[in-house]
Amino acid sequence: MVKPIATASVLVVTAVPSVLQFFLPGLEPALMRDPAAIDAGEWWRLVTSLVVQDGGVLGTLFNLVFLAVLGYLAERSLGPARWLILYGAGAVAGQAAGYLFNDPGAGNSIALCGLAAGLAIACEGSLERSVGAFYAVMLGASALAPSDGTWSWVVTAALAAAGFQLVVHRERLPLWIFPVVLVAVGVMLAALADLHGVALLGGMIAAWALTVKSRSTSRPTSLA
Repeated sequence: MVKPIATASVLVVTAVPSVLQFFLPGLEPALMRDPAAIDAGEWWRLVTSLVVQDGGVLGTLFNLVFLAVLGYLAERSLGPARWLILYGAGAVAGQAAGYLFNDPGAGNSIALCGLAAGLAIACEGSLERSVGAFYAVMLGASALAPSDGTWSWVVTAALAAAGFQLVVHRERLPLWIFPVVLVAVGVMLAALADLHGVALLGGMIAAWALTVKSRSTSRPTSLA
């Protein structure tokens, strides 16, 4: 069994500053994605904004838990090299969208979109695919939920419950349904100018490319 080296390493690198930011109030603003600061030459924010979070305690916990879950499943199925490619694809696409949309912020959720795409498209097991689709549904729930407290929780819980059904009933569903869910959520979020939608689409492109390459290299060569 593949040891989750990439997952563990990125989890530690992300978790330490993500927790420290609650004790060092200036840390997150200093590392976050800030298009104006990037234009001024602080290009490193495109990297450092991935290791701090702008979603408070719950958002930080959500991102770290999903990093562990999505990361473990993706690395177990695809290996550390493709794990890093997918994580990087989501990060690059999401950061590019955040910069173009002039959307300041922080968090590794855009990079997780690459892993979700890998699970839903490049992995063969129904568990991996369903968990990737579930993560995409959760992103859609957070984008569609109204801002006022009570209704926000109701809408988020309802959509989360619907997404959870993908995991619970995964054996009864055709495997193609999971990438379709990912595409639908990605297109919807991109249409709403949500950088997670672009990150999902970027991750999907990378996952499809890896799948095509894997199939081409695994074909037996005919003997003349």
